[in-house]
Amino acid sequence: MSDDEELTQNRATDRVEKLVRDTAGALTPQPQLELIPVSVTPTACLDKSESLQKIVVSRAYWLRGVDRNQHMVVSRQVADYWKEQGFQVIARNAQPDNPDLSGLTEPDKFILALTWGSGDHIYLAATSPCVWPESYR
Repeated sequence: MSDDEELTQNRATDRVEKLVRDTAGALTPQPQLELIPVSVTPTACLDKSESLQKIVVSRAYWLRGVDRNQHMVVSRQVADYWKEQGFQVIARNAQPDNPDLSGLTEPDKFILALTWGSGDHIYLAATSPCVWPESYR
């Protein structure tokens, strides 16, 4: 991979935003996305095979306008959409009426999640692989 193709913090941020927005755009009815503010802060890369200076970037959005009785419908729509995109659905919660899913994009290995949260709401999230922070460049 050339330096021009290297996954940078900015490119990773663009990709996590696109993954969440594209997934939400495939849902019926269309939810309103509400950014979860704590998700914008990069965090340390936990992969011990990577440099300790690398980070991951994430974005998470509440899916507003989705009633609790629609959570499982949305979960199935998300799983179907991810499969159509060639992504792996790597985990589904085995509990009935729990919409939690996780996925992995191919070939770039971004982690995807549909998660149930407090107050009976669900959110979509995406997390990048380990990248160098922009300040490192």
